[in-house]
Amino acid sequence: MAAWVIIVVVLSGALGLLAQRRLARRVRTESQDAAEGIPLTDLLAPVRILVALVLAFVLVQTFSSYEDASDAANDEASAVSTEAVAAALLPSPIGPDLVAELRCYARAVAGPGWASLEATRRTSSISSEADARVAAVVAQAQQAGISETLVAEVVAAERGRAAARRVRLAEAAPSVPAIVTALLIGCVAITVASTAAFAGRRIRPSLRWTLLGVTTLIFTASLLVILDLDRPFGGVARIDPTAMRAVEEQIGATSLGADPPCDRSGAPLAGS
Repeated sequence: MAAWVIIVVVLSGALGLLAQRRLARRVRTESQDAAEGIPLTDLLAPVRILVALVLAFVLVQTFSSYEDASDAANDEASAVSTEAVAAALLPSPIGPDLVAELRCYARAVAGPGWASLEATRRTSSISSEADARVAAVVAQAQQAGISETLVAEVVAAERGRAAARRVRLAEAAPSVPAIVTALLIGCVAITVASTAAFAGRRIRPSLRWTLLGVTTLIFTASLLVILDLDRPFGGVARIDPTAMRAVEEQIGATSLGADPPCDRSGAPLAGS
């Protein structure tokens, strides 16, 4: 997408420069130049301001979604850690089983789950299956007649984990609709083209090139940042599963989580 945006902007600037040359050939007198150049130049300022305001608004909204995704990822990892600590207090076999399944879940999320979010904006089946296995063990704990206080701590952490997971997956979807993205690209392209075509010909060429370069750089960079932040798990500024990996290592350092019933990807082992 970034490459297409740059291509569109460059072509827009080139078409604008071509249009400027053709307009210049038609201008033969000073009065014609004033009539065509200066008024059109004056009209460029409000257009640039309007496009800048639209880009700024969308950038704020996109960054807010990006922050929500980052917070949800950290909250999910924290909930998994809290749930593992609480599950370790439950009697066998439910306690050890839940701790082991939580480590498998952390592996699945930080591994194939995250890679799938980066590639397709959707989580992997391995992550979804690990989520279901954790929920099933928690349900067993609720039905086993264990101490209500211990189970309540596990259930509260489980609800926090599930809620954070839902938010993380929801924020992986595009926060900017496709039609709005197309509108933004079109606005930037028109702004660059009009700046190149209608910049006042009474301005020195060096200043005209500076104006065109600054306009192109600022508007294109803003658009690229919006598109990048709109892919919180797959862009240049992507969110990494650092917190979840740390939790997986933390659980693995305990005796109950040392031998989980899953491979390195979080998928269940054959026969488990």
